[in-house]
Amino acid sequence: MRRTVPSPIFQRLLIVSLIVLLAALAVVRSWYGTRLDSFTVDEPWHIVAGTVYVRGGDRHLNPEHPPLAKLWVGQWMPADFRVGPEPGLREKAQEREWVEQTMFEENDPERTQQRARMAMWSLNAMLLVALGLLLWRAAGVAWAVGTLAFLALEPTLGAHLPVVMTDGLLALTFSLVTVAAGVLASTWQWRWVAVFGMAVGLALGAKHSALAGLMGVGGVLVVAAGAGIRTSGWREGLRRCAKLLAAILLGVAVLWAQYGFRFHADSSGGDAFNLSMEAKVAEVTKPALRGVIAFSDELHLLPRAYLWGLADTVRTGIEGRGGALHLVWGKVFEGRTPWFTWPAILAAKIPLALTALALLGLVLALRAPLAPAARWMLAALAVGSLLHFAALAVSPQAWGGVRHATPLLAAAATLGGGAVAEAWRRRSRLLMGVVAALFVAALAMTIREPRLWEYHNELVGGTTGGYRAFRNEGVDLGQRFGEIRDFHRRVIAATGEPVYPDYWVMERQWRAAHLEYHRFVEDLDDTNAAGVWEGWFVYTVADELPWPQFEWDPEQV
Repeated sequence: MRRTVPSPIFQRLLIVSLIVLLAALAVVRSWYGTRLDSFTVDEPWHIVAGTVYVRGGDRHLNPEHPPLAKLWVGQWMPADFRVGPEPGLREKAQEREWVEQTMFEENDPERTQQRARMAMWSLNAMLLVALGLLLWRAAGVAWAVGTLAFLALEPTLGAHLPVVMTDGLLALTFSLVTVAAGVLASTWQWRWVAVFGMAVGLALGAKHSALAGLMGVGGVLVVAAGAGIRTSGWREGLRRCAKLLAAILLGVAVLWAQYGFRFHADSSGGDAFNLSMEAKVAEVTKPALRGVIAFSDELHLLPRAYLWGLADTVRTGIEGRGGALHLVWGKVFEGRTPWFTWPAILAAKIPLALTALALLGLVLALRAPLAPAARWMLAALAVGSLLHFAALAVSPQAWGGVRHATPLLAAAATLGGGAVAEAWRRRSRLLMGVVAALFVAALAMTIREPRLWEYHNELVGGTTGGYRAFRNEGVDLGQRFGEIRDFHRRVIAATGEPVYPDYWVMERQWRAAHLEYHRFVEDLDDTNAAGVWEGWFVYTVADELPWPQFEWDPEQV
């Protein structure tokens, strides 16, 4: 019998459909693992700021982060989402107070959250599809499918898909940059100059910390451009350098577009930040970094709101933001975090089966006969990830936890995709069986996890034991409010007793929900000198651990 071979068009449609299906499965998995979550403490800020951006064009609110997520979600906010007149904001705390008042007292926060989650799922799904299509072009269908399957199962990335924050976007846009760089380095065609430039612009608009990884990818492309001199002479090398420069300029132009192609934050020509640009730059203690930011601002190389946020990122991320106690792998460290902090965080947060898959992909990729685009892609991934890791390691603190390392999770996913691709290329039943077993094990390890944000693997006793090993924003960021509110309605409200939260909360959120919220010290006229309180107390699970530095003993309490 004659065997019927599907037409190329049908094959392409089948592959595209598979990529779209995997992106959809990632969203479904994300929904299941985040359905109990309330807002993170930063989301109201981003949502209100994005709505202001879209409606008025001013960018002075919440300049700590670039505008990509905020602009997207701002477009999704309904016409009846109310944002009142903005008072003169002179401090970050005052700005946060006004934002939370807007969200919780003037709007329906639960309806807003659902709208925002739909917006972020749609944006991240499109990025996942784009990543799958790029990987298909650079390294083949199997690599694309394996990477997307890894991303769909990875708990931390799934936790970030619906939240209006910057870390999940950074992971996906960083992946787009590395794959596009691989294709560009292997072809040097103008259409890939455009694709790479667009990906760079999206990464810049996602988060300031993208700069570290982008510099690494740029270094690899400089090497690729220089290789043209050796193979085809100086003219070819210069031609490649010109195309690389064009791609970088396009990326910067995409960033400028997100700020309305305007240097000043506001349409009036002013910059109504909660702290002046001069004062914000002065906070940067390292002279070289302070000089670069000031120079860029003086020459208007980048939008002022972006540079204001970059100064804030340098101060809080690279130089530190205060707080000298760190719980790392069950031990409290004072001062700087130990050298193994970030490897420890990653080792505890990635499911063990996915870690094994990524390591298998790394070993196989080192010996595989890869296409040029795949080789350059892995080079860009390696150097970009190394510089991002170095930026994390330089910081004296790790308060952001794994959410600041999401590009490294995406890099692990790409390596996992490489294991699938190599198993498929070899047609090895043993290797394909191992890869399949690892995916099944990862699914079994994570599928019943009700809160992806809090996930930890078996090395630290699973999610229920993770708090004994780490205390950072990768463990909790205020998403338990809904359960606290429901418990209050069921049990506490009828008693009329006060609630004292020793938990990261948004006070306006609690008061708007009519919880009996009380501070331990209400004002300067407090007369409770003995420090005795009666009522209900809300603690984090980390407070079950003793903290001698704070004179905290849970046994006494």
